[in-house]
Amino acid sequence: MSEIRFPSPIRVLSPESSLIVSTVWEAVEYLKRWPSKRGRHYRVARQHCLDALDGLRSPRAAQASFITAAKTAGLLL
Repeated sequence: MSEIRFPSPIRVLSPESSLIVSTVWEAVEYLKRWPSKRGRHYRVARQHCLDALDGLRSPRAAQASFITAAKTAGLLL
């Protein structure tokens, strides 16, 4: 379950430095401690990542939502 990989890793800001998110599970864990406002893009990304873990959505779709949320929040490197 936790090894559902994104098509490519994503580098995001974390409170201490930067972090590379390579799997859907890592994205869910990062979303749990999201260091920015939790708006609409955050909620969509969280739901899409959870759906991907359940096999209801592709890792590519979850990654796209996660990137959109990180970019909107200024967390994408």
